[in-house]
Amino acid sequence: MLGLATAVSVLLSVVALAICFGIYTVTHEAVEAQLDQRIETESGILTAIYENGGVPAIAAEIGQREAQSRVTGMGYILDDRQGNRLAGTLRAKAPEPGWVEFLYDEEGNGKRGVSQALTRRLDDGLMLVVAADRTPVDEMDAQLFGLFGAVFCAMLVMGVGGALGLGILIRRRLGKIDATAQAIIDGDLNRRMARDDTDSEFDRLAETLNRMLDRNAELVTNLQQVSNDIAHDLRTPLARLQQVLDEALTDAHDAATFRLALTRASERSREILDLFNALLRISEIETLKVREHFSRIDVCEIAERVADAFRPDLEAKGYTLEADLETGAFVNGDRHLMSQLLVNLIENVMRHTPSGTLVSLSLRRGDGLVELTVSDDGPGICLADRHHVLKRFARLEKSRATPGFGLGLSLVTAIAQAHHARPVLCDNHPGLRVGFVFPGVE
Repeated sequence: MLGLATAVSVLLSVVALAICFGIYTVTHEAVEAQLDQRIETESGILTAIYENGGVPAIAAEIGQREAQSRVTGMGYILDDRQGNRLAGTLRAKAPEPGWVEFLYDEEGNGKRGVSQALTRRLDDGLMLVVAADRTPVDEMDAQLFGLFGAVFCAMLVMGVGGALGLGILIRRRLGKIDATAQAIIDGDLNRRMARDDTDSEFDRLAETLNRMLDRNAELVTNLQQVSNDIAHDLRTPLARLQQVLDEALTDAHDAATFRLALTRASERSREILDLFNALLRISEIETLKVREHFSRIDVCEIAERVADAFRPDLEAKGYTLEADLETGAFVNGDRHLMSQLLVNLIENVMRHTPSGTLVSLSLRRGDGLVELTVSDDGPGICLADRHHVLKRFARLEKSRATPGFGLGLSLVTAIAQAHHARPVLCDNHPGLRVGFVFPGVE
């Protein structure tokens, strides 16, 4: 991580240096173009003066212009055909006609100047040289090089320093995550990633990892609970099966008695198989792999179908079923699982409430949510037991005499969680009200 951050900072510094070099090139060429324009203009003016007034006129003009050379930075040479100087004090030999980027002249006191010059051949073999001092260009180049060098060094130092600081910060945060992970590996399953509540990337990562760890802890707890509950709840059906088989071995003396014993043993075995099938179904749903097959389903249609299927049995046993279902309630889910959720809730009402109970189905949608409610006006469940009944093999004392293993609401909870919802149990005044809020889809 540190090497990568350093490489990025160096790369950014090199890019910045390339940009600075581009700026220098454009600026340098623009200044040189201005000098070329001045030189060409001066040369054109002097050429026109020569053509109109001859050598005396151009020599006089050069003398006047050289008097202002300290301000203008211009220099001149006017030589005849033999190379004799006719005008101009620029201490340099007249170059061949054309542009010269560097024309050196002796300024005295051991100093040597450099100019940018244009040479023209006039009539009668005269050579006219117009030069402009390059000192401002060189000074500007030096200033730009110094400025760009300082910028590059500053960016490099800041980039490397920032990379070091970032590397230390990242190493420190990753070290905390690694220490927590090692503690969890060593068996401290309650440890969680430290958060600083800054909503930074590391803070959000810690939150995500903590949610994952909470989910894993929940699954481990469920596994331990299932193991304990299976060992406890299987004892009774296995003991009954063993009793039937022992009675068949000791008391049965004819085929009819043996057949009766085998029938009873088969019933006990079927109960055990049903128990394992229910547990496997719950475990399969809790892995959330069922979401791979989710599609857009109409909850209203499913609720109507379940209500129509149960209404005859409910009415035959003295129950009343009311359905208040709003159409157009769509969720992303599994049609069979949603039906199973409603079936389990209605069967629970039939199993744990007396005849004459009113069963109500309600479906509402709004604000992108779908609310499904199953309620009754039976004896209800006290507040202290509502969380307990959602667990596997949870059975209240008043329900011990009814058939079942206490897995109905566990299956309902698993189905709801797979559909991004949770069952909420509350008082219906009287009775129990079980509600779900699902994310809706269009």
